[in-house]
Amino acid sequence: MRRAEKLVVLLKDEGIRWDQTVKDLSAQIEKLVGDVFLSCACISYFGGFSGDYRNSLTDLWTTECISRGIPTGEDFSLIKVMGDPVQISEWNMNYLPSDKTSLENGILTTKAERWALCIDPQM
Repeated sequence: MRRAEKLVVLLKDEGIRWDQTVKDLSAQIEKLVGDVFLSCACISYFGGFSGDYRNSLTDLWTTECISRGIPTGEDFSLIKVMGDPVQISEWNMNYLPSDKTSLENGILTTKAERWALCIDPQM
């Protein structure tokens, strides 16, 4: 009986976690169109710009998407949308820089179909 009670409590906690996961995924699905649109813009135009200018571009594009009714979140990040956590961990294990601009450069290099022009943030 004790084991059954313990199992019921654990399943209840798991059910709460699953409900939250479903809500989070539903919100991400609603924002998918805008996030992919912004990701395409980033991959096309980010290469030659510094990190500060990239942030201002992303803020401008995000604001324009929201004002035009394109569903996207206010906290868009190329790293969150297009970054592969396993690949980013591999870059970190190989001692590559882990700042935002360097991670974006890695994503641009691996996702773009053309040769990317990237700014080295260490210079």
